[in-house]
Amino acid sequence: MKLVIFVLALAVALSFAGEITPFGGTAGTSTWSGTDAETVYWTAPPTGGAMGSQNFIDEPTYDAGVADDCEFAVATSVNKIRWWGGYWNGGGGPVDSPIEIYLYLDDGTGNAPTLPQHSSAIQSWMVSSGGYTEVADGANFMCEFVFSPWLDFDAGQKYWIEVRKAMPFAGAGQYGWIESEPVQLSPCVQGFDGLGIVWWTPGTTDAAFELVFDDALALERSTWAGIKANF
Repeated sequence: MKLVIFVLALAVALSFAGEITPFGGTAGTSTWSGTDAETVYWTAPPTGGAMGSQNFIDEPTYDAGVADDCEFAVATSVNKIRWWGGYWNGGGGPVDSPIEIYLYLDDGTGNAPTLPQHSSAIQSWMVSSGGYTEVADGANFMCEFVFSPWLDFDAGQKYWIEVRKAMPFAGAGQYGWIESEPVQLSPCVQGFDGLGIVWWTPGTTDAAFELVFDDALALERSTWAGIKANF
């Protein structure tokens, strides 16, 4: 009996973990329609599968990331980013784990962020579990993070944004940024240590995300500022 139990346990474990891959997840679209308080300045809706973008905290030699570009004709401020991600090679999602967001300048080619990855970012946000929202949206998951202070983009400057989860492969599996088509500006780029994908290798699609100014958040901040000023 003990042998049977061991075999069954091993089979279950193997069913939730496989070979680390650069792509996975389930292709799908979004059902999100936004709110009247939002002005969406950049939108790239989800249309495909997931591209591995993960800090494998238990497998550091497999460090991976995906970045995508954006650019505005006029100076633009946003207070929220929304993106779509998917899970594979594990027990499914969502996984309550930290996220990492990096903002880069273009490397001068128009086709990639600066190097080295992560450390050359001009801004970064290390967001703890619970510091962002994640909800099921179609076949995948939509996440939102609020920038405080607001994030400002200069006019005519190309920026690159990298979003990834920091979670262990053992048990949790893999996480990736969902693809988006058609491509705006340059295709997204990926790096994946351990799989031989050099930072930053061009992809064939964009990554699914939106940059938003939410008036409800701005009103909440100004209201609290007014209340504090009265005391």
